[in-house]
Amino acid sequence: MRKMKRGQWIAAVFGLALAGTLTFGVTFDAQAAGRSLIAGEWINMEGGPGVAQWKNEDGTIVEQPGVMPGDAQNSNLENTNDAQSSQGSSADPSQTAAPGTTDNAQTDNGRQIDPDKPMVALTFDDGPYAPVGNRIMDCLAQYGGKATFYVVGERCASYQAELQRMVAEGHEIGNHTNNHKYLNKLDAAQIREQIQKGNQAITDASGKGAATVRLPGGCKNATVIANVDAPIVLWSIDTLDWKTRNAQKSIDAVLGHVKDGDIVLMHELYNASGDAAVAIIPKLVEQGYQLVTVSELAQYRGGMENGKIYYSFPRQ
Repeated sequence: MRKMKRGQWIAAVFGLALAGTLTFGVTFDAQAAGRSLIAGEWINMEGGPGVAQWKNEDGTIVEQPGVMPGDAQNSNLENTNDAQSSQGSSADPSQTAAPGTTDNAQTDNGRQIDPDKPMVALTFDDGPYAPVGNRIMDCLAQYGGKATFYVVGERCASYQAELQRMVAEGHEIGNHTNNHKYLNKLDAAQIREQIQKGNQAITDASGKGAATVRLPGGCKNATVIANVDAPIVLWSIDTLDWKTRNAQKSIDAVLGHVKDGDIVLMHELYNASGDAAVAIIPKLVEQGYQLVTVSELAQYRGGMENGKIYYSFPRQ
């Protein structure tokens, strides 16, 4: 085996340290900033609506910003212990988790929820994408759960039936902007346009507007917060499914960290995420969690206000 020179060892050690910093113990804002550095644009591929594609500045086309062509996309359920999550509620001291509880055992839509039992909100970004979304909804229906789908406006017209099913079955549709622009790179007028167009597309396709907004990549600044006229919902558990494309890693990220009031981030675009979801849902129910929408969770934990950021809704 060839010996490494002193400089090479230093570089290798520094690289490992940097990798650890990026995956373990990273703050929410630092992780979001890392995602926002990926420059490019969502594009519609020929052949109709499928998995959204991303065009980098150098012309390469990938399925998700941050994943290069040829990267492993392992959806096998393999044993692993290196699940990663970003606990946003504790990482950003400037924002507090929503407090409070209520004795009311019925949600605004009439669904019965026990406020004394633990709740978790599963959320799925970047859809709609019916091949995965319908699998998730089938499983939720089997176990009596609901979820929140943060959809991209430009994709909505192609998946009206899926969106209408979400509404009919009591799931929540959230606004993930019109075409997934990182809002911290835009001016005030552009931010408002992204939100307004996204919500209009959701309303046109589903018949119901979105009550909450999720920022692409979680990227925010003062201008973003000032111009989003809705509650901003981020997350407390990040499965990193867009990056790993590995169902078991997503399963471990959730089941190894979940607690009452968590908001879990997954994505609707990937088969591996669908595989993970249908494994996670029965396990959470078995552990006593009620699977609720973000708005249902907020209703029992103090509510939400426009322009405020929420990472989780722990019981106070």
